[in-house]
Formats: sequence, C-alpha cells, structure tokens
Amino acid sequence: MKSLKDIENISFEELEAVSLNEDIKVPEGFEQRLESSLDLRFLTDRIAERPRRTMKLLAAAASVALLIGLGIGTVRWYNEPEDTFDDPYMAYAELEKAFAAISDSVGRGRKMVAESDAIIDRTVSALYIDNFKE
Repeated sequence: MKSLKDIENISFEELEAVSLNEDIKVPEGFEQRLESSLDLRFLTDRIAERPRRTMKLLAAAASVALLIGLGIGTVRWYNEPEDTFDDPYMAYAELEKAFAAISDSVGRGRKMVAESDAIIDRTVSALYIDNFKE
C-alpha cells in the first residue's frame, strides 16, 4: 500500500496507467454511490446558490424602490403648492381656525399634565412621609 505522500506525488501518466488497468476491481455498487454522491453535491450547490440569488434580487428591488421614492419625493418637493383660496380673507379665516384647534389641543395637554403633576406630587409626598416614619 502506498503512503499518502506517494499518492500525492503521483504523476498524471501514472494515474492514467492505473485507471486503464483492468486487473483492479471496483467495489460492487461503487458507481451508483459515486453518481448519487455527485447528484447530491450538485443539488446542494444549487440550493446554496438560491439564497445568494434571492439576496441579489432583494437588493436590486430595494434599490429600485429607493430610487422611485427619492424621485417622487424630489418631484413633490420642487412643485409649488397651489393656492386653495381665491379670497385671502377666507384663507386667513381658515388659518385662524387651524390655530384655534391647535391652541385647544395644547390647552387640553397642559391640563392633563397639571393633573398628572398633582397625582405625582401626592404619590411622592406619601412615599416621602412613609420613608420618614421608618
């Protein structure tokens, strides 16, 4: 039996001579096992390619979506807004209405904060008194 070093250093001519030697018996079923192993290797290579291909497609789709989004955003940004009111007094009245709605919302928010502060103050005071007693 040859050593691993001898096998690694075999020349191409020696390998060809060994492969043509009819006296060497191939184990029974070896060809089938070899073919199934090669088929399995081919399938695993194909399966391994799919995630790479999928990632490339997803990256391309994301790039296209980004470019479309930037294009739409740029178009909207450069377009001048249209006048919705012909009468400037009507526009001013609508603006006052919008500011009044915002003011009401801010007022309600301040009221809620004041109520929350009162509850927090009572809770902190109660905790402070309880800790002081101990």
